[in-house]
Amino acid sequence: MTIKIQIADKAYQQMVAGGKRLRGTIGLVNPKEGNFNAWATDTGKKDDVVYKLTHGRVRINSVRTLVSMRFDTKEECIDVPKAIQMEAQKASEFTHDWELIEFI
Repeated sequence: MTIKIQIADKAYQQMVAGGKRLRGTIGLVNPKEGNFNAWATDTGKKDDVVYKLTHGRVRINSVRTLVSMRFDTKEECIDVPKAIQMEAQKASEFTHDWELIEFI
């Protein structure tokens, strides 16, 4: 079976120039035609500071603060709600300390 895929010029230029794969999704218009949509990637900023948590991380810069946590559902010895509270507290302390250092 042959499927025709339409790719944006920018995505095509990235693939040709970089020689790398491009992540994205294909939305089918009909069973034989579709559109490729590249995923946005966050490359970070120069002033990013990352703090690792037990189950996640905090990334902070002059524009935003990102807190992400992941818990393995098979990890039996963890109380997830309690772990979220503890790690959120650590993240908040780190964020507060970083803002004092950077902006005073």
